[in-house]
Amino acid sequence: MGFLTLAIIFVFILGNIQANPEISVPVYSEHLSASELNQWMDVLNEDGTVEFHAIDPEIAVKKLRMNEESIALHVEENHYELLAGHETEQLPAVEQHVSQVFRKESRLKKIRNEFPKRNIKFKEFIKIRTTSSSESSGNMNHYQVFVLIGMTLYFTMYTVLHLQNNLIEEKISGTWNRLIFSPVTKTQVYLGHLAFYFLVGVIQIVLSFLILKNLLHIDLGTNYPAMTGVALSFLFSIVSLGILLIGIVPSPSILSVVVPIVSTGMAMLGGAFWEIDVVSNRFILFLSKLTPMRHGVDGMLEAVNNNTPITELIQPIGILMLMGVVFMGIGINLMERPAKNTL
Repeated sequence: MGFLTLAIIFVFILGNIQANPEISVPVYSEHLSASELNQWMDVLNEDGTVEFHAIDPEIAVKKLRMNEESIALHVEENHYELLAGHETEQLPAVEQHVSQVFRKESRLKKIRNEFPKRNIKFKEFIKIRTTSSSESSGNMNHYQVFVLIGMTLYFTMYTVLHLQNNLIEEKISGTWNRLIFSPVTKTQVYLGHLAFYFLVGVIQIVLSFLILKNLLHIDLGTNYPAMTGVALSFLFSIVSLGILLIGIVPSPSILSVVVPIVSTGMAMLGGAFWEIDVVSNRFILFLSKLTPMRHGVDGMLEAVNNNTPITELIQPIGILMLMGVVFMGIGINLMERPAKNTL
């Protein structure tokens, strides 16, 4: 439950930060009157994409210096100056908006000067509305969906691998050897342990999705077969990875160190913390394809964002299953060696 709580907290904070990014820009002037500045404020706030509010010049400069504001707009009659206290991702959007407004007002002013007796007004004849691919499933926010999937898979991986510490303790105490050579078959012994870890992972993913979906009002769609197929194959590969680590690592204390390194490293390479599209290094991209996290995140995003049916997700599901089989085969062989040597 501890890692489930962490996943919910992380996704809730990150999702809310990016869900409704409000851009607020202080505006000041050193020579315009209050009425003239208010006219510019009305024009700048027409479409509502950026919120502009008037402020005293000295206060604006002070807030920039104290890092209380990242951007400020200095407006005069025929020109403007955009001041930035530090680098911010909002700057290009604000600069583009202000530039468009001033170009439009400049053209209108020239036309009014040429035809002073006419009442010149700006009117939109054609309005173009663009829709991004992330809006294909209602009002879904792509970043929120990405954070939800990435953090959920990361903390689920961490939980499953951490719980498998019990197997090493059983190996050291000799309980595992007695189980292997008891009347219970090896298949039953392995299935009993693996089913428990698998079930814990399923419960954590389901609870994370249900809780965060309602908390952040994220529309995950109804493509449940594809989401289920990707989630189950991801869990199979992670449980198998745990068996491999147990076969390699000799003690619970060392596994406690290895699990965070492996989990976080695979999450970073596989695109759980940031979208893999921002990575351009070919070697890093190649390494990411060797991790279950990459295929789990990609498959889940395809299922949720693009409503891709499970029949078209055979590649990520198949790769995850193949990884699981390889990890499981090597891990079981490594685990049984000490048992044979003990006898």
